[in-house]
Amino acid sequence: MRLISILAAVAVLGAAQAMSTPDTAGQQLTVVRNGFPHDALFDIEIEGKTGLAVGSFGALLSTADGGATWRSEDDLGEIALTALALSAERSLVVGQRGAIFLGGESGGFTSVDSGTTERLLGVDLHQSGLAVAVGGFGTLLVSADSGQSWRQAVLDWPNLNEEGLEAHLYDVVINDDGEIFGVGEFGLVLRSRDRGQNWEALTSGAASLFALHMGGNGKAFAVGQNGTVLRSTDGGDSWVTLDAGPRANLLDVWASPDDEVVIVGMRALLRSSDGGESWTAAGGRGVERTWYQALATGIVTRTSDNVELHEERVYAAGQMGRIVTINN
Repeated sequence: MRLISILAAVAVLGAAQAMSTPDTAGQQLTVVRNGFPHDALFDIEIEGKTGLAVGSFGALLSTADGGATWRSEDDLGEIALTALALSAERSLVVGQRGAIFLGGESGGFTSVDSGTTERLLGVDLHQSGLAVAVGGFGTLLVSADSGQSWRQAVLDWPNLNEEGLEAHLYDVVINDDGEIFGVGEFGLVLRSRDRGQNWEALTSGAASLFALHMGGNGKAFAVGQNGTVLRSTDGGDSWVTLDAGPRANLLDVWASPDDEVVIVGMRALLRSSDGGESWTAAGGRGVERTWYQALATGIVTRTSDNVELHEERVYAAGQMGRIVTINN
């Protein structure tokens, strides 16, 4: 697999400091940031140079150099922050007890009334101003003003899964055309083509799906329990199950336009260089003794021989507040 080469960096975040060092078993990972034993990061997003990571106890981290270094911001309370979404003008952070925080270009976050106390587990933001958040017991919130106000969508659950139950929803993605896709319990991939008014179930199954990636080239991936990996090559209209190997719980997936795919989860790191046709499983202590919850890519700039070079790096975040880059 061709992944962008990783440069060493130093991250200084409050009392937690970590020199970037390769994982000792096969140099699969390079540690950028270490937290403390009971820390956890649940999501990470980077847009070019700027990015955020969120986690337990209201943890909020920021980067201004494409993810090479991170610093701690003021915590957003004491609840777990579970997911975030970024655009050029806005940022959204969601978490336990229905918490939603809205950030702007000038920095700082404002708490927004979500209308629910259910745990929110996924959020996405579209350039049109459409925003969607999902969570426990079928919670699905829609905003038409980039997250300033929210309404709760009503789903026809008896027609969406055989049990007729309000499934936990774990992730949501709005594609370039404004179509909304969500994944959750019972192997559900849901879609709305009318800004959250009506929903259809595209898949169902026994395993919960925890994460979703929709590519601009029509390719999409969903991952979940017991090593479940689904792939679509037609923009989400149809899905097939892939055999990626390990039966771990898989928590996030990222894919590039040229068919590189990375999956992380509970003691698992899977990679493909052919769009999911074949897979390799990484080892080493940095994989086998920990879990990673979220993936993101950032652009890091360095100067060599008076020439400015831009490199894309793939980051994973998770247990102990750790952020790592994934090496070649």
